[in-house]
Amino acid sequence: MTPPMYKRVRDVFMEKELIGEFTPQTLAWTDTGNKIDKFIVFRPSGGSNIDKDIGGDYYVMVDVISAVGKEKYQDADDTVNRIIEFVRENPLVSKCLGQITNLGGVPAPVLTTDRRLVYRLMFACLYGSD
Repeated sequence: MTPPMYKRVRDVFMEKELIGEFTPQTLAWTDTGNKIDKFIVFRPSGGSNIDKDIGGDYYVMVDVISAVGKEKYQDADDTVNRIIEFVRENPLVSKCLGQITNLGGVPAPVLTTDRRLVYRLMFACLYGSD
């Protein structure tokens, strides 16, 4: 599958302007050291069996990471809710994704040691090539 599903999700979220001013990254979060930077990280997260000629679920983890400081948390929360709402309303947004579904809703955010708020969203893309 070219490109991999997590990159397809990234591309669709960027195309639909869902990530705002968050810096997109893939596979792992790399902090720039700048406390005002905010990030969104796309990575594979398993799925169902992937067999030839049969559709399968591709799981994609999306981490939304705020800038440092309590006053910056709302921007991350707004971005998370914009993404969830968009996916709920547009499950068939792209042939490249198949059907995208949020798994688990909006989880409780966690704080990093440097006071960044992190939401870990999970999506399933049910995809079978033509």
